[in-house]
Amino acid sequence: MKQSSTLTHHNKILLVAATALFLAPGSWAISLRAGSSHSSIHDCGAAPTYANARPKNYADSRTEFFNTTSKKTEAVIFRAGDVIDFECLPGFSTDGSKEGSTVFQASCTESGYFKPSGVCVEASKCGPVPNITHALPTGKTVSGAVEFACSTGYSLDGENVVEGGLGKNRFFTLKCVEFSGSYEAFEGECKPYAFVASGETQRLYNELGRALFIVSCKGSLKTAFANGEIPSSIDNVCNGFEDSSAACKSLVSKIKSDFSSELDARKQHDEEANKDWYEEKEPNRPGIGEEATEFCTELWALLELPSL
Repeated sequence: MKQSSTLTHHNKILLVAATALFLAPGSWAISLRAGSSHSSIHDCGAAPTYANARPKNYADSRTEFFNTTSKKTEAVIFRAGDVIDFECLPGFSTDGSKEGSTVFQASCTESGYFKPSGVCVEASKCGPVPNITHALPTGKTVSGAVEFACSTGYSLDGENVVEGGLGKNRFFTLKCVEFSGSYEAFEGECKPYAFVASGETQRLYNELGRALFIVSCKGSLKTAFANGEIPSSIDNVCNGFEDSSAACKSLVSKIKSDFSSELDARKQHDEEANKDWYEEKEPNRPGIGEEATEFCTELWALLELPSL
């Protein structure tokens, strides 16, 4: 069993959808979800089971072990990055040929499930199972035929695959024709169906996050401006920016300067106007609206996830 605790670069980047929040005036903060020290990583539990295969090392197949430190019997738990070696049962191989490889690995992902690198297929006189575009063997045999499944995002009819259903538009079988020594031809096709690709999903998250962030950020600045004092904790805004820290500090310095000058301009305007109260949208009264929009928009650009 091999172990690794290395996090992917993607998990060290900010997630979107309003994870960056400006809290009430006086307590500015940016919540960096899925940061390097706060990543949501799940355990995978005990070793999985796969058709026609078993863990190569007996210890990996156990569901419990005796902890010599706690003096108790505890559950076996595989964690993100752990890798389990599997071997095919006699008469099976990873490509369906009699001379094919009989080993594969299953890796525990950070999402809490195992991802196998192969399956075990019953060896036949036809040799390796055929390579089908956008499809892989499942390791199962149905009425003497090798079962295949269209890859994620593909189906036999181009329609959505119903998760948890019978998978009639995803699974198909191919028989080994022993007389000819080859598999029957696949007459169908695994066609792409309408689904939101990862890059498009990322773009939608970015747009949603941007809108929510700017509204929240601008609203907090305008509220603070109305109270006549910029929150001192705004200086902590750049703490999580790492490589963009210098650019962030420049933005903070500018908004503080704009805030101060606009506040002075408003006070002077109010004194000259000699009024005790003002309508919220009085057009000539100095405010922080444009400066806040510029600051929040440029700050978001430093937070934004890269497009995929």
